[in-house]
Parts: sequence; structure tokens; C-alpha cells
Amino acid sequence: MDENNLKQCLQLLITVVSNTINILEQQTSQSNEKRILNNLQITIANLLDCNLSLLSSQYRNYLSNILNQYNYSIEEQMFTIEFTKEILCPFVHNLQGRLSLLDACQAAWNGDLSLVEDFIRKYPTLRNKCGLFGTTLLYSAARNNHFDLVKYLIETCNCSINVKNEDHSEKSEESKLKASTGSTPLHVACFYGHLQIVKYLIENGADYFILNNINETPIQNGQCNKYVQKFFHDFLLFGYSKKLNKPPNNTILEEIKQNEEIIDCIWEYKALSQDQWLPVSSELSIQLQQSLIIKSDEKFKTEIVLKTSTDIYHVSIAQFLYSSINDNQTENFTWIRCRGSSLLNFHAYSQWQIMFIKYPMGITNNSMSIEIFDMTTNKIQLNSWYNSNKKINFLFERAMNYRQKYITINLDFINNEKIIFDLENFTFTNQQNTIKGCLRWIPKIILNNSKLTLVDNFRLPTDLDLTLFTVFYLNQAQLNETISTDEMNQYDLKYESVFDTKILNSQDQQSTCEKKLKIIVNVIQGDIINEQSDVIVICCLSKNLVESVLVAGGNSLRKLFKMKIKEISETSVVSVTTDGKLASKAIYFVLWKPSSDPNILCQSIRKLVSNVIEKAISENYKSIAFPAVGCGEYGCSIQLIAETFIEEIYEQLIEYSMKILFVIQPDRINIYNEFQKQLHLFQQQQTSTTKSISIMIEEGKIEIEQGDIIKQNVDVIVGSSSSENLRQALIKAAGYQVEHAYNQAYEDNSSSLIISTPSGQLPSKRIFFIKWKPNKDPEILQQSIIDLIWNVMQNVISCNYTSIAFPAIGCGKHVCSVDIIVKTMIREMKKQMQTRKLSCLVKFIIEPNQQNVYDEFCKQLFSSGKNFHASVEFQLPAIWQISKENKIRLIVSKDTDEYKSIFKRFDEAMKKEYKKIIKIERIQNERWFMQYMAHWTDFKKRFNKDTEKYLYHGCQEEAANLIIVDCFNRSFAGVHGTIYGAGVYFSSNAPFSHQYTKPNLLEERCMFLTRVLIGKTTIGNSSMKTRPLGFDSTTDGNHIFVTYHDAQAYAEYLITYKSK
Repeated sequence: MDENNLKQCLQLLITVVSNTINILEQQTSQSNEKRILNNLQITIANLLDCNLSLLSSQYRNYLSNILNQYNYSIEEQMFTIEFTKEILCPFVHNLQGRLSLLDACQAAWNGDLSLVEDFIRKYPTLRNKCGLFGTTLLYSAARNNHFDLVKYLIETCNCSINVKNEDHSEKSEESKLKASTGSTPLHVACFYGHLQIVKYLIENGADYFILNNINETPIQNGQCNKYVQKFFHDFLLFGYSKKLNKPPNNTILEEIKQNEEIIDCIWEYKALSQDQWLPVSSELSIQLQQSLIIKSDEKFKTEIVLKTSTDIYHVSIAQFLYSSINDNQTENFTWIRCRGSSLLNFHAYSQWQIMFIKYPMGITNNSMSIEIFDMTTNKIQLNSWYNSNKKINFLFERAMNYRQKYITINLDFINNEKIIFDLENFTFTNQQNTIKGCLRWIPKIILNNSKLTLVDNFRLPTDLDLTLFTVFYLNQAQLNETISTDEMNQYDLKYESVFDTKILNSQDQQSTCEKKLKIIVNVIQGDIINEQSDVIVICCLSKNLVESVLVAGGNSLRKLFKMKIKEISETSVVSVTTDGKLASKAIYFVLWKPSSDPNILCQSIRKLVSNVIEKAISENYKSIAFPAVGCGEYGCSIQLIAETFIEEIYEQLIEYSMKILFVIQPDRINIYNEFQKQLHLFQQQQTSTTKSISIMIEEGKIEIEQGDIIKQNVDVIVGSSSSENLRQALIKAAGYQVEHAYNQAYEDNSSSLIISTPSGQLPSKRIFFIKWKPNKDPEILQQSIIDLIWNVMQNVISCNYTSIAFPAIGCGKHVCSVDIIVKTMIREMKKQMQTRKLSCLVKFIIEPNQQNVYDEFCKQLFSSGKNFHASVEFQLPAIWQISKENKIRLIVSKDTDEYKSIFKRFDEAMKKEYKKIIKIERIQNERWFMQYMAHWTDFKKRFNKDTEKYLYHGCQEEAANLIIVDCFNRSFAGVHGTIYGAGVYFSSNAPFSHQYTKPNLLEERCMFLTRVLIGKTTIGNSSMKTRPLGFDSTTDGNHIFVTYHDAQAYAEYLITYKSK
């Protein structure tokens, strides 16, 4: 009865507000508008007065919570703030959503996915709200073990994983003791022993130390179930020198607030050239321990002397390095480390370092050098320390704070290799055990002032007062207001997926699907104030919106806003944290001015987007909600604003993973439709510019394409067991049907060479999961690829399929020869199509960030083979001569116009700084030319203009001979410097290129006249190992151009000459 009364009351409210909206749309008088709004508030108050008495306290409180957002006081039975016209549409939309939420929560409890999907599609901003009984949709699904619904709510709906239940009953001592109040989905999953959901929730950021109303953690809730209990026993760190008998109840940062001295660590040492760590004597351990415990009246010492009964050690506490004098009076250096938490033992933050003991092609460090490296190069030196970057350091610190035993991190500086770090033993390895190493932390050191200025432990200033960066100094800085709230966030070490890194990393866990770097952009209708993105953007031009967000955020937000708004300028973003008062974590207040000039308007929108995204990235936020800035009553083109917003967002986020929402008011249908239209047009344009090239083999076709294999509309797409990431990505995109079919087939026959499943939600007809393993042995590797191609094509023929798409198998993180793999795949596929007379389409799909792999596939596609022709529309130059000996360099006759043209160009460029031209040779390397023309076609398509330039390249005669046969190979990059990037250098200034030539025994020099595709270029520098994202080449801004693809330039002529 109560529920029916509540629903009836909500429906009445919806009706009266909707009627008022209709009346207002017909009004032109402002005075009438105010009167109508006042009447509405009176009508609602009267309606509530009649209906609230019919409801029990729990149902009345549920309704009260809804109305409180609109400043309605149950006690006073009135609205404390007058309505505005703008608030009505969001108000009625919210009421409709709260009415639907009653049934949606029951659907989540029952596991009814379709009803929940329908609710969230209509009311996405209410996905984290608690229903009538105080539970969220996610909690209800987790409570009853509806795993698929839990996955949908987290992965598709982005539901908050740590949101707590509420209590709508009357507040009493009994209600305070309800375990469900304040509980999270992880609490209930642990209590009921739903292990699969427990692991999944933690993997996606659920906090296992969060407390409910009776101060229970999910860990404690799970102790009644032996499987959950065992999981936490394997997952958590129970200590180092001291082992806990029961699971920990809080994070390290919470534990050290009790100010008790805790010693739980093991000190170890390792000689510079050795691999093994050994325990430090107890006598030295005590002295080392004391050196990091700084009393208030003591000064921190970065260098100390330790004495034992037999030896004297000079120790650098900053570098964790000590030296001693041996019998030969030679100084020996030894690394030390403290295996344990720096925060727990010393209340100090730390800088983490990793050392490679084993790495394919790693450089052995035979010297006694103590040089420290950054994570910026893939030329790994063994037995040397690498400082973690800011992101990885945070992940280590957070894992230690949350007492994790293992953490898996993708290290981008070694080809994004997935590394498993053991935080109990301070070691690491990859899944193939081809990479091994150790890790340690060194204490972070700061200047002893109020500004928390970090110093380099290996380049300490000698004339300044230094101290450890401890929690005490951080708190002092916060009290003194010398550190912002935003800066504080990075030291809170909160258990959230800040860097989109999976959290659950048990030792025996299979690697999870690597998230592709991608941009998720969506347009929704709703109220931006209720949006749960990390950041919501508020334009200060909209006074109503600013006031609404300040009202919702309360007095503390208003006070902080008033203080910070003084800093704002047209080029700045004022970031204000919400402290849990709103669904978002932060609000970005920005200035923006409308303009009737389209160019100025676009420029201002682009600048706004750029400023906001740069700020969000610097503060480690991962999602942003924008309003439709400028689409109000300013006379600006909505189409132009929407188009500019979407273009600039995609331009800015090429390098970063970010979720972007445009939140449009429900009553602005025209704006919503325009943003949807522009988003669709842009995405359509992106997918239509796929980079591909193909050849015909007999009646069949082989195509090389840069793209996403998941999106291929072919009969069969291929996945490989060597790439767990790809397998997981395929299954996730295909849906539950494919996951079930794969698991069933694997259980039936785990040794099967091919597991064939339906395609589920993918556009293909079938998925082939191929069993294949990489191998370092070239012969075994080659044979495995031959067998793979044969088996796949045999199954394609048997099933009468006519199209198939392969990924670049083995060309990712495996330590295999890409050259062997690609050459073998292309050669065997050509052979299969020729011998079997196949009339099918075979596609090799290369990820867009694997440009080198794409180039290699293109190179092999156009290598030896007679019975095919390229589908790229170009012909060999008419001026080329037929050579019976298949010569690729032919001397150009001096009597021809061709010779005279090249001679004149060179003569004018060299400005008489040479004696004479000996000969001019035309290069007729057909394979290279075809590759170059494929690039030329792509560049022309992308830029709608020809970006080709004729440039010079000087070199030695030996290098010229190699170039003519095998292109401008980038393996020689850097021979003459890398000041504008580590690529191949060309110049429009022939005398400049002349400097890099060398005379042969006949005093002859050589210089290429080269066709070079410049594309989009930018100023280069020595740190650029490849082209910057979004650009095709680098330059000095004058005459030098640097390319990074072997076939981006074609050496058309070689000029041999003598200099003066």
C-alpha cells in the first residue's frame, strides 16, 4: 500500500509540473511567468500536505530526499527558494527517474538486465542513487550474485563502485546498528561469498578497507566464507619481519595516524655486480632503522657512518648506498634496500626504483657505475636502477598503502610489457620469465621549508637544509595552505582506478585485457550538476548554472569558490574539489566570451577545451562532463560550436585515455540533436579514412590495413593464444554468448589447435582462436607460422568462407623477429592462394600505433612475387628503362632533358661549390617505389594536397649502395646526430648535405636527389625517437626535414661529383 501511495504521489507531482511547463511555453509576459511559478510551488506544497500523511516514515523520507534538492522543507511545508523556469524540465525529469528507480531497484535485485538497461538509458544520472530500501542498483545485483548485471553496471554504465547504501527509515539507535547501511557492493558480495563478484569488484576499484555503519570492512564480512577468506589471505600482505595472524583492518595511512612506532621491515644489501640480495646484520639493521626516524629536535643526515665490531661503513641514506674499504684499500660500493613500507616504518613517502637482472638484449653493466636512469629508453642496462615515473610511483605507493601482495603494470618504455611485481619479496618478472628483476624504494627528500620542494637524491644540494618528506610535513603544508587540495590528492593514495590500471593482480591470475588507448565521447540529456564524471565544467558566463552548482555544493563549496575565483583569467581553469558534496570529484570554472566572428568563436572554444583537458590530465582525472557552452541566448551557431567542440576534443586526446560527456538540458532537443549529429559525422569520417593497401593473387586479394580487428566485417576474424589481451578484448566485445562458447570448447578440448566460436555482437560470422606460441629460435618460429597459416586456411576452405582477418600475430610484446614473422606470413599466404587457386579476401589488420609493423607488412607484400598486381592506382614512371639484367641503377644520358634538368637543379643549389658532375644515376627500385607511392597516395588522401618535396641527402659511397637496395633504413639514424629527431635527415640546402658526404679513392662524392613526403611537420628535438603523434615529420623550421618511415622517401637520383 505504501509503495502505491508513493508512486501515486510522485505521478501527481510530475503531472502538475508538466502542466506548468506547457502553460509557460504559451506565455509572453514575464510577470505572468513569475505568478505561474509561485502558484506551482503552492500547488506542490498543498499536494504534499495531503499525501505525506499517507506514507510511512521510510517512504516519506525517500520523497523528502528528492525534494530537498529543490529546497523544499518538510518541516516548514514550503520551498525556501523561488522556482525559475529553467529548473522545471530537470525537476520533472528527476521526478520521473525517481519513480522509475523504484522498479529498477527491484529489477536489479531479480537480475532483470533488460529493465535495468531501459532505466539507465532513460535516466543515466540516477544510476548511483539509492532506491526505496537504501540500496543501489549495483548493490542489489551483487547481493544476489547477478554477475553479468554487475559487469554491465560497471563497464557500460560506469556506476560508482564504492557508493554506500543509505537509510530512509527513522533515525534511531537501532537504525545506526544496521549492517547494510553504509555498506558497499563489495561488503555484500564478501558476506554472501560471491567470490567471482568479489574479485571483479576489487579488480575495478572497490575499496576493501571501507567501513559501513557498524565499522566493518568487506574483508571482515568475508571471513565467514572460506573461499573469500582464502582469497584475501593470498591477495593481502600480512607483513615482513612481523607477520599478522589475521587480515589487516585498515590502510597504512590510516594505521600510522595512531602515532605508534612500528618496525616491520627487512634490511638487505647487494653488491653492484651481483644479482642476489642478502640480509643485513641485526646490528646494522638497527642503526639503519634509526637513521630514518627523525625526532623533532634532530636534523636529518643524508650521509652517516655506521660501525660494527669489525667494519666501518659510509652510508648514503639518500641513495641507499654504502661503501667500505677492503684489505687492498679499495673502496667497495653496495646497494641497500628496506623491504617493507616506508610509510608504515618511517611515515615517509618514497621514490620507487626497479633494476633489471634479466632482459632480452639487455646491456650488461660491467662497470662500477652508479648512474640512475629514467623510464624513457628501451635500451635496458642490467644491474642499474631506473626511477619510476610519477604514474608508476603512485601505483607502487597505492598498492603498498592497500597492502597488496602483487601488482601488474604495463611498462611503456619497454614496449608496454606487462610486468608482475611481487611487493612481498621486492622482485618482478613477466609472464614468459624472459624479464626478471628487483625493486626497492629510496626516501623522498625535500627542502626543509613549507613548500615541499623535492630534490634529486643523486644530486643533492650541498648548502641547503634537507629533510625527509613525511606525512607530518605534508599535513603542515596543508595547514599552512602552501599546498592545494588538488596537489594533496596524489598523496592520499586512494583506492580508485586513477590510471585505468587493473587492481586485482594475484600471482596466479591470468593477465587481464589490456585497455586500448581510446577516447569515449558521448552526448546525453540531463543535469550536469548530477553527473558523476570526475570533472564537471561550469562556464562563469552562465550565472544561473554557477548559482545552481554552488547551492548543490553547500557553503563549503561556495566559500572555496569565492576564494579561488579571484585567480581566474581567460586562459586559466579554476579547479575546486567537491569533497563528496556532488557526484563529481571536481568542478572546473572557466571564463568564455561569445563572438559573432566565426573564427574568434572557434578559437575560443578550442582554447577552452585545451585548457580543461590539460588541467584534467595534470590532476589525473579520467572523465569530463561539458555543458553546451555558448548554445544559449548569445546568437552563436550551435552547429559551429558542436563541430568545434568535438573536433578539438579528438585532437587533444590523441595521446590520452579520457571519457567525455556533453550533458545537454532535457528541454534543449535541438542542441542535443546537433551534438549527436556532429559526433556521428566525425566518427564516420574517422572510420572512412582507414589506411590500407592491397594486391591481387590469382583470383584472391591480400590487404594490409591499419585499424581494429574487432570491427572487421569479414567471415572470420582470428585471435591467438599468444595474446591474452586480444583474446580478452575479442570476448568482451563479442559478448556473453562467445565467452560461454569459448569456455565450453576449451573445457572439452584444451589442446585443440583452433577453437571456433560464433561472433556474437561482432560484425564477422565466426571467430577462430588459434593456439600458437612465439619462439626465439628462427627456424622453429618460421615453421610455427607456416603451420598456423596452413591450419587456418584449411578451416576457412572447409567452411566455405571467403574472407578472413588476421592480427599481426607475434609482432607485439614478444621477443621475436618481426621480420621473420611478417615475411613468413605474407609468403605463405601468397603460396596458399596461388597453389589452392583461392578467390578469397585475406586481411592483415595492424594496430594504428604499430607503424613500423605496418611498414614491414607493406614491404613484404610488394616483395618477390610474379602473379599479382597492386591495387594502388599508379604506374611506374614512363621514363624508366627496361633492364634485361634487372639493374636498379641506370646512368642517365647527358643528352636528355632529364639529365639537363637534374644538372641545372644541382648546379644552382651547390652555387659552384663543386668541380664537376661525374654521372647521374636513376634509381629503379620497383619494390621501394611501390611502397613510396602507397604512402604518397595515403598522404594525398589525408591532406587533399601534394606534400612531396625534392630534397638532398649526402652520405658515403658505401651507405649509398645500401640505400639503393634497401631504402633509407632508420637503423642508421643518429650516425650524424639527432638534434631534430632520431630519423633520416634531408635538406633543401645542397651545400648542407654536402657536409655529410665523403670522397672515395677517386675523390668522388655522392648525393641523392630524393622525393620526400613531408606531410604535417613540427619543430623537432633530440628527445624524439619517432614522429610526434599527429605529425608525419620534424624540421628545424628552415631547410632540414626528418622522416621516420623507411618508405616515406624515395631516392630518385644519385649524383656522383667532385668537390673543389
